Amino acid sequence: MLAQTAVAPTELAIRSWNQPRAMARMPFDRGADNAPFWVMLRADLHAALKAAVLRNPMIEYREGLALERFSDDGEGLSLHFQNGAETFRTQACCVIGADGQHSQVRRLMGDARDLDRPGWEAWRTLIAADQVPDFIRAAATNLWLGRDSHAVHYPVAGGRLVNLVVIRRSLDASANWSRVGDPVGLADLAAQAAPTLRELMQQAPSWAVWTLRDRAPSPFLARKAAALIGDAAHPVLPFLAQGAAMAVEDAAVLALCVPSAEASNRGAIEAALARYAGMRAARVNRVYKAARANAFNYHLPPVLAWLRDRRMARLGPDGMRQRYSWLYDWRVPVDGR
Repeated sequence: MLAQTAVAPTELAIRSWNQPRAMARMPFDRGADNAPFWVMLRADLHAALKAAVLRNPMIEYREGLALERFSDDGEGLSLHFQNGAETFRTQACCVIGADGQHSQVRRLMGDARDLDRPGWEAWRTLIAADQVPDFIRAAATNLWLGRDSHAVHYPVAGGRLVNLVVIRRSLDASANWSRVGDPVGLADLAAQAAPTLRELMQQAPSWAVWTLRDRAPSPFLARKAAALIGDAAHPVLPFLAQGAAMAVEDAAVLALCVPSAEASNRGAIEAALARYAGMRAARVNRVYKAARANAFNYHLPPVLAWLRDRRMARLGPDGMRQRYSWLYDWRVPVDGR
């Protein structure tokens, strides 16, 4: 199902905001034992995951329940949910919080820190691929770097749509996570853009604006019989495009660590979750810091931007690829390390 909606870009092409020619390229290699690099709509990923859940007879799926609290008697957990006036209670051997940036599980585990607001917002739109030039709908990711702004676009939905995201600095970014954007807010950026990028922005049928927020990884990736994955544990800025990927990695490592049903006593569960946290902590912290660093590197003033661009050009495709091998060459550590 994922293969039907994903697109496998062959490269990342990096351009200056007002220059159409790529100044650097990074190939997305796929060796004999490598999985493809895929891009897709988040809704398509969610739909595929939900379909897999519904096919599994061992999973009871419920919607619309908000976790209110959970208690731990040392043997098991009691979870209390609410849906309006309705309450629901269930017992569990452990709880995994995959409940996003505002995770209630994280707060109940003892991490009540608020999100940081670094001062960026993302303007997102989807454009029909048959309305854009060939190179824009080609299987590649394009990154345009500007002063206090950048844009990225790539095909999604099996190539039928082009996802365009424009990031701009906004020190007074709304506290609302998502809202409808007025194109007038991008008029100045569009006027300074290369013609191809400007025309693409003008093709947008509508804009959704997301205030970007992050937070350093939780010190409690796991605590006793509770653990966190994805944005609940480590919400990151999108400047490495790895937020959803980190959640998938978390889930893969967690699945590797959890004991079989026959061995799922309390001690084994706590040891498994602690092992998961130990295997993930360094990597998610590195991704968080690298995404933060790109918030600076992507949006430099002219002189520093020129030096950055020269350095990328000197690295060449192989050098660019090697620079990020730590990120893209990660594999599930089947040997437990």
